[in-house]
Parts: sequence; structure tokens; C-alpha cells
Amino acid sequence: MVKRASRQVRQLTEIALLSQSRTSQQQLCLKTLSIHNYLQLAELKRSVSDKNEPVILIARITPIMLDNPEDGHKLLNELYLIAKKNNYSIFRLGEERIILAPIEVQVKKDKELIHKE
Repeated sequence: MVKRASRQVRQLTEIALLSQSRTSQQQLCLKTLSIHNYLQLAELKRSVSDKNEPVILIARITPIMLDNPEDGHKLLNELYLIAKKNNYSIFRLGEERIILAPIEVQVKKDKELIHKE
């Protein structure tokens, strides 16, 4: 009877630990936006810096690159530094978009894993 009780206690403990680990997992969100000017850097920084809600960010950069390429390059350089500081990877998605994703997210292109920094 004692073995049976201890086994049940172990099982209940395992169930409690599993449910606790599920509730402690953070929800991952997907956010998309178009970048039209350099002032949007603050919004991008807030999205990436929020440790309570990790986000995969897909940003269309064509508008800023067409209107003001110098500001576009400056924004991308700063965004790269912000991503690196917050443990995010940054990728180019064609000519029009970039993706920022937490380093825990694996990004695959076709059938191969893209190497992250």
C-alpha cells in the first residue's frame, strides 16, 4: 500500500510540474507593419524589447527605402543593434521585407535551416 501511495504522489507531482511549466511558457506573437519613416524605430524597439511578450516581427521596408534611402539604411543599422542586444535574429525576406525573431525560433528556407548570428 505504501508503494502505491508513493507512486501516486510521484504521478501527482509530475502532473503539477507539467502544468506549471505550460503556464509559465510565454506566448509568441506575430506582428507585421510597413516602415514609412525613421520615427517608427521607437515602435520597433518597443516591440522587440518587451520581455513579457516575445514577438516575430515582419516589417516591410520598401516605403522608407524608396522615400529616403539614407534614413532607411540608418534605421536598418540601428534595428540590427537592437535585435542583437535583445537576443533576436534579423533576416532579409526578399527585397521588400525583414524579419526579426527571437533566437529560439528556427527559421527555415525551403528545406534548409538559415544560419543565424
